[in-house]
Amino acid sequence: MYNYGTDRCWFEAAFAGTTGRPTVQPLVVCAFSDAFYAIIFLATAMTDLHFKPIEIPNQEPRPDFWKVRPQEIVDLCERTSRCSRKEILARTPLGHPVYALFYGDFNDAPPQTNWSAGSSSTTWRNYMGDPPPAKQTFLLLAGIHGAEAESVAAAVNLVQCLETGADFRGKAHDGLVNLISRYRFIVVPCVNMDGRFLSPDHLRQADWQTFRAASQGVWKDGSPIGWRGSKSWFPLPLEKVAFPGGYPNGDGYNIMHDATPGDVRTAEARGLLRLAARWRVDAVLNAHSCEYASSVLAPSAVDVPANAARANAIADRANAAIAAAGLNPRPPLRGRSLSTRIDLNTLLSLASGALALTLECTVSYDRPLKPGAPEPTRLYTFDELMEPVFLSLHAYLADGLERPFLHRCNDGILSD
Repeated sequence: MYNYGTDRCWFEAAFAGTTGRPTVQPLVVCAFSDAFYAIIFLATAMTDLHFKPIEIPNQEPRPDFWKVRPQEIVDLCERTSRCSRKEILARTPLGHPVYALFYGDFNDAPPQTNWSAGSSSTTWRNYMGDPPPAKQTFLLLAGIHGAEAESVAAAVNLVQCLETGADFRGKAHDGLVNLISRYRFIVVPCVNMDGRFLSPDHLRQADWQTFRAASQGVWKDGSPIGWRGSKSWFPLPLEKVAFPGGYPNGDGYNIMHDATPGDVRTAEARGLLRLAARWRVDAVLNAHSCEYASSVLAPSAVDVPANAARANAIADRANAAIAAAGLNPRPPLRGRSLSTRIDLNTLLSLASGALALTLECTVSYDRPLKPGAPEPTRLYTFDELMEPVFLSLHAYLADGLERPFLHRCNDGILSD
């Protein structure tokens, strides 16, 4: 359990073994920026390491609609009745189920070939089916990084709305629900249930150091692992950390970067890739969070040119909607920019041809609350922390009805 103060940050992380071996309790104190991190931990020689969830003392209570705890997610998924199908895509290393909920007609037979073979022939019918699905298939992913609760809160509220007609605030989302009804819609309310288990309910009003510790964790010497540091290991060496953060799953893997063809290591990533391939997913919104104002990121250049160009246009449309709602004072219009990023979106595109975009919601402010940096100009409400998911989803779905996401002709024939 971690305890955070204002002038001094106190951390305690426990590594619980199961053999009753003796443990040691070293105390390490080190300086980081203007705060001192005192790290107290129990270390064993076991490789099976279990960490206690983080707590932030004096954290403001979450509102009633902010239902992001693993058991709340499971309870919601188990009681759904209006979805046409539900699946457990994977069991996490810590034993949590990863649910996918399906809305629409999902009675089609499995593809007789994969996307690679189908897209390389003169007909896509062998992959898309004969006839192909009558509606495009859209996939919403939330919580791939467990500490990032904003997309999870939005996804849970969206499911509640699809099930009952209103979200946990009593809001109906009529326009968005109408758009969803014109698709085959799949939602995964939380991919990284292990990381969500270890993470606080939210990071609203958290400073930059707290955000980084909760998200990417802390080494045993008290230094922060950090965003770049978290990508320096795959998996994160759990025996070397005092707290792993909510970024990785229970085995230390960053699911978003479990994206090496032929070496996909997590059950969560494998489950998502099977899902995309099996149900011929056309488009993906992969929702995350960061310490800056919300925006949809530029797509990766590692894709077919048509997908990259279309994704850029949709990102611009979504970012314009976020800015128009007053949720980003500096809207990032992407234009023709592309990222060199390779991640799970890349493999999802390879699995089904899907057009995939990443949304970054803010966790609190329009810029980090960081020593020596300009002060944030905006503190967002809990409602506003979720809203970019709804706005981006609305823009994305509306765009796909104006023109299909992918060049898949109704007769299944590849043509210009």
